[in-house]
Amino acid sequence: MSQHDMKKESVFRARITIMQIKHIASARNATYKVLLRLLHGRGIRKEGLTLFSGLKAVREVLRDFPEACEAVIGPEAGPLEREAAGLAQALVLERTLFEALDLYGTGAPLLLVRYPYLGFWEAEPWPRGCTLFLPFQDPSNIGAAVRTAAALGAARAVLTREAAHPWHHRSARAAGVCLFRLPLFQGPRLKDLSPNRTPLIALDPRGQAVFEFEFPQTFGLVPGLEGPGLPLDFEPSARVAIPMAAGVESLNAAMAVGIALYEWRRSLEKSGPE
Repeated sequence: MSQHDMKKESVFRARITIMQIKHIASARNATYKVLLRLLHGRGIRKEGLTLFSGLKAVREVLRDFPEACEAVIGPEAGPLEREAAGLAQALVLERTLFEALDLYGTGAPLLLVRYPYLGFWEAEPWPRGCTLFLPFQDPSNIGAAVRTAAALGAARAVLTREAAHPWHHRSARAAGVCLFRLPLFQGPRLKDLSPNRTPLIALDPRGQAVFEFEFPQTFGLVPGLEGPGLPLDFEPSARVAIPMAAGVESLNAAMAVGIALYEWRRSLEKSGPE
């Protein structure tokens, strides 16, 4: 058994003995007020908590990261007990209270998660592979990009100062358990990034076609903001573009990142082991 598995097992045994079911019937309840604050970015930052929705994502986080799970939330005790399995407290909410939290109308239990601290990005040393910089201000784009980066083997993601909070419920909805799988860091503003010893590759319509580009072994991938794109004075080491049909000016930001990462991953597989 790996150390991570042993840790999960010890957390499971510790929590299964203190499983509690708490019923909440009033919107004035202090715990419920905290939950409502998590529907907004400011509340997520203040509380250090977020909500996961969607039964698949809830089960994956409970299974793989039980130490982060604070409570399973729903309108009925039975399903919550089955999902929590002793790993978290069960919060049984009066149905109208639950529906106010179930923004995506899944009807399935929600999961209250205490997310890990976001450390600050250090410019040196760089892990081998791709460091993805994310300036996106739409939480859904952040989540989609994190999910894709985790799937395609990026080393880490750095959230620039402009970016939406990665643990916003919309980001969590898009990324699922991948928010735990990809190392995340806080970084500087997009305009303050500059190549040092490690090249920064910008996604830019003026760049070389991405499928023709030879990616270095270690690099940063830098997309622009939704709409404005990259700062005018930003000078990357290189620029790559995604060729598009005539009349189409741009792609969704997270989609563009996904295509670039796919081409990078494909180039690694073509080159084979070193």
